[in-house]
Amino acid sequence: MSNVVVRRWIVWSGWLWLVLWLTGCQQVSPVVKVGLVAPFEGAHRAIGYDVIYSARLAVREVNEAGGIGGYRVALVALDDSGDPAMAEKTAVSLTLDPAVVVVVGHWYTPTTAVAAPIYTQSGLPFIPGGHPPFTPVSPTTLSADFHARYEAVTPFDETAGPFAAPAYDAFQFIWEAMRRATAEYGQINRQTMSQILTEMTTEP
Repeated sequence: MSNVVVRRWIVWSGWLWLVLWLTGCQQVSPVVKVGLVAPFEGAHRAIGYDVIYSARLAVREVNEAGGIGGYRVALVALDDSGDPAMAEKTAVSLTLDPAVVVVVGHWYTPTTAVAAPIYTQSGLPFIPGGHPPFTPVSPTTLSADFHARYEAVTPFDETAGPFAAPAYDAFQFIWEAMRRATAEYGQINRQTMSQILTEMTTEP
């Protein structure tokens, strides 16, 4: 092998190593998605405003804390306008995205009734917001700290309403399920979340 060929091989080997090293440095944590469906428009939009800011607060806090088990969380928020027909479409769309591992919604009994069977049939875990244990509570019972953190994520200084706390609590419930899923199964997906959430909801 000539000196020229050797030098070329060394140069190309160096470039290959550099590219592989930079690629490794650019790797990011895997992302799991949590679906949120609520009436952001229409007669029941006040519910949607309540829950969206709590959801954003919960997701921001968990990601700022480093995520869960090596995963970062993305929020997928969809509007069903309190309309059962629209709720059906949004539910179907969430089932088609494999990165969505759990859904919280729909915060209104008629839309929840339509959407729940769709999630069940697709194996996508569903937490019915607005139903026990995530039912509305008076915002006057919430701590000043929660009010301050909630208002910090709102663009127009909105204040927490009756659905703010249950929405936040539903996401904390999900975070705990994700921690258990990574601890017990080493991964977060629909199957592990289904198993863990079933166990959590049946615990005494």
